[in-house]
Amino acid sequence: MMIQLLKGYWRGFIGGPDFNNQHTLHFILEDQQLSINLPQTNVVSVEPPRPVNFPYKSKDWFDSHKKQQQHNSWVHINTMLWMYLPVISFSPGSEYGMLSCSLWVKRIPATANITPYNREELARFVIDEYDNFHNGEIDESLGAGINTQIKKDFEKQSAAMASPFTGDDFIKYLNMDIASRGHPPIPPARIVSFNNIQWVFYQEVRTNSLSRKDYYCLPLDEQHYLVCRFNHRVSLSNKHKKWRDHALASQLQIMNSITLTPVEKTSATSGNLLESNATQAQ
Repeated sequence: MMIQLLKGYWRGFIGGPDFNNQHTLHFILEDQQLSINLPQTNVVSVEPPRPVNFPYKSKDWFDSHKKQQQHNSWVHINTMLWMYLPVISFSPGSEYGMLSCSLWVKRIPATANITPYNREELARFVIDEYDNFHNGEIDESLGAGINTQIKKDFEKQSAAMASPFTGDDFIKYLNMDIASRGHPPIPPARIVSFNNIQWVFYQEVRTNSLSRKDYYCLPLDEQHYLVCRFNHRVSLSNKHKKWRDHALASQLQIMNSITLTPVEKTSATSGNLLESNATQAQ
C-alpha cells in the first residue's frame, strides 16, 4: 500500500490501466479469433457473462444485436474502463478522468459503394459518415442534422438583426456556434500500423474540450470492420496533464496486443450463444 501511495505521489495520480494485472480476452468473429490484452478495471461492478461468439455476417443476427448512437451503429463486443484518481480524495466526484476501451463490429451501408479492404477508401468513409450525419437531413429521433438545425436557427437570428451577418462574418460566427453546440469538423483519418496490421485511425475532438474519442478501424470482410474505440473523458481539466501521457501510452500498448488469427469453424464457434470468457481471463 505504501509503495502504491509513493508511486501515486510521483506520478500525480492513482488508477489507470495497470499492465501488471492484465488478462487476455478471446472472441470468435466468424472465422477469426480476436485476442486482446486488457488490464483489469479499477471500477467495482458486477460483470455479466461475456459474449464469446459474434456471427456478424448474419444480417438478422447483426440487426437484432446492433446499437445506435448518433452516427455510430454497431454490435458491441466488449468494454473495459479505468478511472484516474487523486492520490488522496477528500470528496466524492473528485476523479481526474476516465479511459475506456470498447470493441465493436460495424457494418458498411450498401449505399456507401466503397472497397473496405482499401484503407484509403475506408478512411474517407468514416469521416464522410460523421460529416453527413451531422450536416445532413434533420432527424430528431436519431440526433441527425444538428449542424443543419444550428445553421437554420443562425440564419433566422441573423436575418432578424439590424445588420445581418454576411460573407466571412456569417461563416465565422456560424462555425463558432457549431463548435459550441454542434459537431464541428474532425481531422482527416490516417493509416497507422500495429504488429504489421494497418488500421484506419481517426479522432472525434473539439476545440472547447479536452475529452476526445480515438477510433481504430480494421476491415473484416467486404461489409464489416472492427472498431477499437478509446474514450478519454476529462473530468477536471486542470488535472489532465497528470494522466494524459499515461492514458495514451496505455492505449498504444493495448493496440499492440490485438491479434486476429484464423479459426476453424466448429459447433462451438458457430452460434450466437453467450458464454463466459472467465477461463481465458484468469
